[in-house]
Amino acid sequence: MTGNEQTLPPAAGNAFYRICTMTMCALVIGLSVSLAAIAFVEVVAWMNNALLISPRMRVQFDGSPWLITAATILVPAAGGLFVGVLLTKLSPEKRPLGPVDVLRGVQLAMPLPSARAGLLSTMAAVTSLGFGASVGQYGPLVYLGAMMGSALDRLNLRIPNFAAIAMSCGVAAAISTAFNAPIAGMVFAHEVVLRHYSIQAFAPTTVAAATGYVVANVVFERDALFLVQFAGVQHGYEFVLFGLLGLLAAGVAIGFMRLTLRCADIAVRSSISPVLRPACAGLAVAITALWLPDVMGVGQEALRFATIEGAFQTWELALLVIAKIGLTALCIGFGFAGGVFSPALLIGILFGALCW
Repeated sequence: MTGNEQTLPPAAGNAFYRICTMTMCALVIGLSVSLAAIAFVEVVAWMNNALLISPRMRVQFDGSPWLITAATILVPAAGGLFVGVLLTKLSPEKRPLGPVDVLRGVQLAMPLPSARAGLLSTMAAVTSLGFGASVGQYGPLVYLGAMMGSALDRLNLRIPNFAAIAMSCGVAAAISTAFNAPIAGMVFAHEVVLRHYSIQAFAPTTVAAATGYVVANVVFERDALFLVQFAGVQHGYEFVLFGLLGLLAAGVAIGFMRLTLRCADIAVRSSISPVLRPACAGLAVAITALWLPDVMGVGQEALRFATIEGAFQTWELALLVIAKIGLTALCIGFGFAGGVFSPALLIGILFGALCW
């Protein structure tokens, strides 16, 4: 017998035991992560409404322009200051956590940062999004799902690769819940987190993703992120235009990534205290939002309107693309907690609408 076989109890070598245990764990992870993800999104939405960040509430208070102006200027900067204190003074990691930490944990078989660091990072992400920072919510949700999945590793079930599979289940459930897309959650967990397709992990991640979808779409009947009405391709030459648009969008994405790294480098080299860096980025968001309020927050309303022909003027689309790229890079580089997927999705849709 090998050393590994000697450390496992007799039941752990039984395939039926492993399948049943992993399935039950996947159900628990899928249910708990889905509820946590829904709570995350709802708290952010509530904060956006309470702090007059959301377009719907800004329209309701249209008769009080001074109140809208004050909220636009003060809220993002105050949120940045709170995030700076939260991460710099209280978090053991001194930075926001995200998908990179999940990849490191899975690929290098390393434990995730402490639960305290994870919870503080999640609180910082909720604050960043709730106070209108130009960041995304899916990066923090991915980490939250992985953190909750990894918590089951403390059960010491003696199943090979349990920690990696549990984290991938949490990620799959988070993506499935956020997008109402169980297949996307499962594929993301395999392609991005595990970096391979595993028979051992396929069933658990599928169960977790399906559970997240059922909770979000069936139990809570949550709306899809956005709906695209596609009338079909009318002419063959449009495929050539699609290809050209893809090349142009790739160039925009590369520029976006490089600018984000550049902003992070500028922040490190600057004399600005780490506590104040997010507040500086929040102030930049606030000043821009006085003229382009759609740059604040995730931008789901702008994302939905961009799919409607004629909702934005050409110059508005161009300004929004430029502002969203610059402000997202600034917010991420200067220490706000959040992801880049939601802003990248919005930038891509706005850029596509601009070109088309």
